[in-house]
Amino acid sequence: MSTGTMPAPVRRRLENLARFWQARVAAVTNDAALAAVCFDRAKAAARRAQRGGNARAMHELAELLATWAAQQEHAEALRESRQAARQGYGA
Repeated sequence: MSTGTMPAPVRRRLENLARFWQARVAAVTNDAALAAVCFDRAKAAARRAQRGGNARAMHELAELLATWAAQQEHAEALRESRQAARQGYGA
């Protein structure tokens, strides 16, 4: 995202947020911790959006997470089905 036309205080705030989250991401040691940091970031952004007047922010985040989870569940079911077919168990 370009910050060239933003007022200086807004730009500084975004830069501070970026530094904060980059430091947390740099400190993770595994994918589960990375997911936790990213989830925390998303929740914090949704809370700020709600305070800023976007009453649906948390709901929108929940929809995104539910969509991702459904995609993963679908992919897992397909993998299991293919594996069962290869082993002769049928689909």
